[in-house]
Amino acid sequence: MTDQTPLIPELSGSRSVLVVDDAAVVRRLAFRLLAEAGYRVFEASGAAEALEVLRVAQGHVELVLIDVVMPEVNGVDLARMVREVSPAARVVFMSAFPAEVLVRKGLRDPQVRFLAKPFTREELLRTVARGLERVAAEPDASSRTPDCADA
Repeated sequence: MTDQTPLIPELSGSRSVLVVDDAAVVRRLAFRLLAEAGYRVFEASGAAEALEVLRVAQGHVELVLIDVVMPEVNGVDLARMVREVSPAARVVFMSAFPAEVLVRKGLRDPQVRFLAKPFTREELLRTVARGLERVAAEPDASSRTPDCADA
C-alpha cells in the first residue's frame, strides 16, 4: 500500500457485503480482502445460493458484488432477482470480460458501479465503499430501479 492510496473509511463491522462469483479463487480473494477491512462478508457461487443468503439475511446485506458472466444465471439477471428479494441492497458488477461481451449479457448502462477483474485490494475496497456511500445517500433506495439495462 502506498501513501497515495486513498484511505478506506473505518468500518465498525456493521456493513455487510455479499460476493457472488462462480470462480472460487476470485470469490475467496474478495471475501478475504473485505473481511480484513472490517466488512461482514457473505459469499455465493451462483444465483440460487445468493438468493438464499439474501433471504436468510433478511435485508441486512447492504451491497451485492456480482460477477456479470456466470453459468446458469448471468449477473444482470441476478441483479433483477436481488431487487425482488432485497430491494434496498445496492449492486456492484464485476467482470474480466471486455465491454462488448458485457453488453451482450445485458449490462448496457454506463452509470453502473463496476469493478474490473483482476482488481487490486484498493480498487475493491474503494468500489465497495463508494457503492455503500450511495446507500447512505439514498434512504429510499427501494424505490429505485436496478443499476442494469432493461430493468
